[in-house]
Amino acid sequence: MKRWIALFLTLTLCLSLSFTSHATEITEEATTEHPDTTEYPDQPSREPDIVSDAAIVMDAATGQILYEKNSDMGKYPASITKVMTVLIALEHNLDMDQIVTMSENAIWGIERSSTNIGLDVGEQVTVRDLLYATMVNSANECAYQLAELVGGDVETFADMMNAKAKELGCKHTHFVTPNGLHDDDHYTTAYDMALIMKAAIHNEQFREIAGTVSYTVPATNLTSEDRPLWTGTKMINPANQYYYEYCEGGKNGYTTNANNTLVTFARKDGLELICVVLDCDGQKYTFSDSEALYNYCYNNYMYFYPLSDFSFSSNIYNSDDEENSNFILDNYYNNLNHETINLSVDKNYCMLIKKNTDTTQITKDIDLFDTAADNVLGKITFFYQGEQIGETPITNGSPFLSSHISTTEEESAEHPKTFNNTLLRTVIIIVVIILLFIIGIGIRNLIRENRRNKRRRKYTNLERKRKRNNRHRNDDFFY
Repeated sequence: MKRWIALFLTLTLCLSLSFTSHATEITEEATTEHPDTTEYPDQPSREPDIVSDAAIVMDAATGQILYEKNSDMGKYPASITKVMTVLIALEHNLDMDQIVTMSENAIWGIERSSTNIGLDVGEQVTVRDLLYATMVNSANECAYQLAELVGGDVETFADMMNAKAKELGCKHTHFVTPNGLHDDDHYTTAYDMALIMKAAIHNEQFREIAGTVSYTVPATNLTSEDRPLWTGTKMINPANQYYYEYCEGGKNGYTTNANNTLVTFARKDGLELICVVLDCDGQKYTFSDSEALYNYCYNNYMYFYPLSDFSFSSNIYNSDDEENSNFILDNYYNNLNHETINLSVDKNYCMLIKKNTDTTQITKDIDLFDTAADNVLGKITFFYQGEQIGETPITNGSPFLSSHISTTEEESAEHPKTFNNTLLRTVIIIVVIILLFIIGIGIRNLIRENRRNKRRRKYTNLERKRKRNNRHRNDDFFY
């Protein structure tokens, strides 16, 4: 009996050890180190490894993309939605000192656990307070109140947001709320968000607000205390560990569905870039991802001015290539008899190229149009290793002359129309003259007839009088 008990205990212990080992193995497999932002300073041309699931870096001046990762993948934006909200509000030229009374919808239309600055129904603040609180502290009730102020209600304001997004070229964006609180139908992409920020930073008021580290909402009608606010975009705060000296402003966001999001803009050596990171697991990684992407782009890209020493005389007028003969110039000389036409290009035109690019291998393709359109006479396209890398128009430096430039085909097409118009005018004039002539003859005949009738009446009256006098004389004679 003891032998069976010992055997049972031995088997039980073995099974216990077996299951314990298996559980530990599973635990070890499931526990992996969280991925971190990784830069490669020894390999500056190598793109960093980032935590965010979607990202983009865009040149703020040209819209050129320097880096992208899932940039067209639909994501929830969370509070970076407020970039669009503030932009639209600023574009409506609101009076910054206008007093606004907080509505019940603005206060109770948001989740009370979401970011807010504790305003209450009936509390009065200025438009300036609403704008700064929305961007600096990400106050959801303030974004809601801005939407009501500008659009009348949130639904109308959302329509305005979507119309603006479409105007800016966003193709995968749809807004429902002005603050970014979750809605399944409220989404964007990294690329679209970069387009929105690109438009926003052209507004100087927006740049100032988005670059503000701290702001104080003064006492109101319902509270005697000030409300000091601090930015959530830690990259612009010199006192924060995530401070990035070249970052000039931005907006961060977070919801459970969206995860962490961040859109910023930075400038270094005259190069201004926009960075968007979406769906990032951990707020700190939005900052480290953005900094790594900025460092990569600033280390690898530079502005190149391909037309700084461009001359038409050496590129067109002295060209032996018959295909580059300028039909516009020929037509201009032959038909208008002018001595010259002022072809012009933007010598400050620039493009972003990698610093290791052999600029001597960048070629220009000059295309001169047969006709002038909106004062554009042609274009210059730039190629590197067979790939197009830029394009800029050739314009006429004397805009008032462009309307006189046309091809023989255009002129011949216009002549029938001009001829038909002239013929029509001539026919109308002839018809009017004939009618006037006929009316004149009719009036003349009426005048003659009237005179004739007067003479007839006068003669008849004289004749009657003569006969009456004769009758009187006869009567006297027989008397």
